[in-house]
Amino acid sequence: MRKSLAFLIVSVLLSISFGSFLYLVPLSVDFPEELYESTGTRSFLVKYFTLFEDEFQKGIVFSGWIFSPSDQATTTVEVKLEGKGEQHSFFVEAIREGFYLVIPPHLLVFPKDLKVFIGKYEVGGEPR
Repeated sequence: MRKSLAFLIVSVLLSISFGSFLYLVPLSVDFPEELYESTGTRSFLVKYFTLFEDEFQKGIVFSGWIFSPSDQATTTVEVKLEGKGEQHSFFVEAIREGFYLVIPPHLLVFPKDLKVFIGKYEVGGEPR
């Protein structure tokens, strides 16, 4: 866990020093549930929290789950970033755990003026 946390801190510091860019990486660290905000339904839930924010960019950690009682082992979930005149898409893999397809924790660093959508849910905006 120490190595993962150190990697996370170094990644954030590097992202701040290089200016605005897009960065998505899976994490092997489990964060306390009280850090997360959540959005979604009983069949698709996304959890997220802001790791850092400066005047140019923002870093969020997100995870979640999809209720899926079928035998499907994996699925992909689209992560879209949209802003004035630009759109970017990434795909993350959700993995079967019992009746759920679980989206493991990921770190997303992006320009602050972009909106982030995981599935159809906007995340990382102003806190509720």
